[in-house]
Amino acid sequence: MKTIYVLVVVDTAGALASRSAIDNAYLVDTNGFLGSWQEGTPVLHTVCEDGDLVCWTVIPIASTGDVSIAGFSGAMLEQGVCRPTLQSSDGNPWLARVESRGQFVAFSYVLTLAVGGVQLSLNAQIKVI
Repeated sequence: MKTIYVLVVVDTAGALASRSAIDNAYLVDTNGFLGSWQEGTPVLHTVCEDGDLVCWTVIPIASTGDVSIAGFSGAMLEQGVCRPTLQSSDGNPWLARVESRGQFVAFSYVLTLAVGGVQLSLNAQIKVI
């Protein structure tokens, strides 16, 4: 079992101007080049194994931006595979254990961000191998 760190970097000014996180958020994780795919995009596919911990953190590109993770939803939670919980009062990090119960497939999730008080969402996946 390992801990996989997912970093969400947000262009807060761009997200507020366009009212979209899709073209203004960039996700990467610690799996490296041969692990996950679509890194640096808003639709990261994080590869993990049953029992791994996944830790999500969000930061703004500019030091003056205001962004936090507001929550998670989607199949990943609905199927009980991974249920992130907030670990600190400042909005970072969110942590969850992968509990796929033998299911080796991709589970989608919606990541909701609070950007300057506006909630914006993007879609990503964890893939249990």
